[in-house]
Amino acid sequence: MTPTTPAQPAASPGPAPTMEQVLTDYTAMREEMVSALAGALGERAWRESPNSPGLRRSRVGGADPAAEQVGLVTWSFEGTYAVDAWHGAARLVAEVGRRHHFTDGGITVDRPGDLEIFGVDAHGGRYTFGMATNTILTLRTGPHRWEHPPEPADQQPT
Repeated sequence: MTPTTPAQPAASPGPAPTMEQVLTDYTAMREEMVSALAGALGERAWRESPNSPGLRRSRVGGADPAAEQVGLVTWSFEGTYAVDAWHGAARLVAEVGRRHHFTDGGITVDRPGDLEIFGVDAHGGRYTFGMATNTILTLRTGPHRWEHPPEPADQQPT
């Protein structure tokens, strides 16, 4: 794999799904990514990253001022896979991403001791999968409207 320029999301195929639908799909995609990695490279103790800011909501403005983006909790595990398995792990994650309508966005970093890839969806969502000292998986939605916006103060849009 060689470094690439970041890809732009594909043109939107139609109306954006609700935030609830997107979060359900992203959660399923994350589970499938972890499962595919476990099947090929062995189980790991994935959990919420100690550096994760938690669920983050933010308004995006633009054409739909009611739309928000959500950053899901960052998942990670201490340590990483064998270095010679990194590109294979990245391919597995990208394959699952494609099944969930993400394009192969590219490689953010590919150097000794550090590999990070990302994928994007048609609505501006993004996943990032990285391996270095530890392994991370982050997901952020594109702008979507909530059907039933959550109200807790700690999840208010910024």
